[in-house]
Amino acid sequence: MFRVKTTYRNGTARPIIEHGPWHPARKEAEYWAETLRGFGYVVEVESQHGKIEDQNDNADLAAALAGMA
Repeated sequence: MFRVKTTYRNGTARPIIEHGPWHPARKEAEYWAETLRGFGYVVEVESQHGKIEDQNDNADLAAALAGMA
């Protein structure tokens, strides 16, 4: 099982993090992740066993920097 975790800002001090519904296949979750990225959201795909690492994923760094701002 896989789901998409979306991070965005709405003018508040902290970013908003939303967890999407569970998908049975990673391919389906990746499809939705790419769709949301196309709209400018910061997203990552995670499994029931934790976050799926992506070599080009800077979401953790972005979240840490946003928390300092």
